[in-house]
Amino acid sequence: MTFAIAASMATNTQATAGDLSNFSALNQTEFLAVSKDLAAVTSTKALEPAASLGFTGFDVSASSSMTKIQDGAAWAKVSGGSTSYLMQTKLSISKGLSGGWDVGGFVSKVPSTHVSVAGVQVKYALLEGNAINPAIALRGSHSRMGGVSGMTLNNTGLDLLISKGFVGVTPYLGVGTVYSSAQATGKSDESFTQSKSFVGVSWNVLLVNLSAEYDRTGKNTSMGLKAGVRF
Repeated sequence: MTFAIAASMATNTQATAGDLSNFSALNQTEFLAVSKDLAAVTSTKALEPAASLGFTGFDVSASSSMTKIQDGAAWAKVSGGSTSYLMQTKLSISKGLSGGWDVGGFVSKVPSTHVSVAGVQVKYALLEGNAINPAIALRGSHSRMGGVSGMTLNNTGLDLLISKGFVGVTPYLGVGTVYSSAQATGKSDESFTQSKSFVGVSWNVLLVNLSAEYDRTGKNTSMGLKAGVRF
């Protein structure tokens, strides 16, 4: 269902995205704009509440997200295709450890391009939630874009999350920062920082977990859906 909804969104809003190859067509300002769009797409979006999984906990899921790009003209130059949105499909796994720590990783693809992404994350529960108090956590992450000949992009994120569980439903929100570095053949290296904010909700039905999240990284907005097993 997650992928079906995302695919429908892509069909209605996205023309051919194309592959990233013609970096010589971009000036430095346009390269920075494309890099910021890609950082918003490829940086970590875990779609999870703040609460720790616990020592025996696992989260295995599939997710899809749609990100609105800001510079369609620059994208058309570098890719040869036009688009307003980029879709990302992702497989991820997280494992709870002792002491309020969780660790995880993901792999993802951006359909209709050669873009692939791999990432890792670690989360620490500053405050374990209960019937009265919310859960508060700090999350660090790193992701690296691959599949693009002539360009590399790395993102390192730091987020603060808060969530409060109710019967089967856990709303959450957070703020953070994404630090990115981009290199491409024939262009000067770019390093930039983008602020991040997000809000979401997670539903649990027995072992099945469904999550939805709205994210804003820099000027780019994203909508994400996740389905998996969380216990």
